[in-house]
Amino acid sequence: MHKTVKALHLVGLAMFLGSILGHVTVGFLPGARDPGEAMLFGRQAIEIATWSLTIPGLALLAVTGVALSLRRDLGLGRRRWLSVHQGIGLLIVANAAIVLVPGGAELLDLASALAGGDGSADAFAALAARERTFGAVNLTLALVTVFVAILKPTLGQPRR
Repeated sequence: MHKTVKALHLVGLAMFLGSILGHVTVGFLPGARDPGEAMLFGRQAIEIATWSLTIPGLALLAVTGVALSLRRDLGLGRRRWLSVHQGIGLLIVANAAIVLVPGGAELLDLASALAGGDGSADAFAALAARERTFGAVNLTLALVTVFVAILKPTLGQPRR
């Protein structure tokens, strides 16, 4: 059972990180005849990836992470590296839930308005810059959690 949960945890990581890299790639989409339509297409692709890969991957990571943490030899708070890993994981979930997912929906609305000739390119650019910043933070945090999980630093705690 433990190996299955661990494998599902890695699947969740692949879904989460893969979707983020997909979001970045969509950002390089060459302009169509109408920049508003290109923005709308890009935002629609990101929204689909968010709800079909990012959110499910993050949920799978959280559920399997909790399940793995409940093993008697790991336990909550028993290993500092694991506590750091879990704390960073909570920051990732909070950043996604509070900033990135709502911001992505707002960007989709702004892109829709731009495609219809109504929106503000400045508002879109400002929100997209915010998304890039917070997205980069989440990607960095995700990579840090991977390294913490692999390296299992002692962080001043005796090795077990």
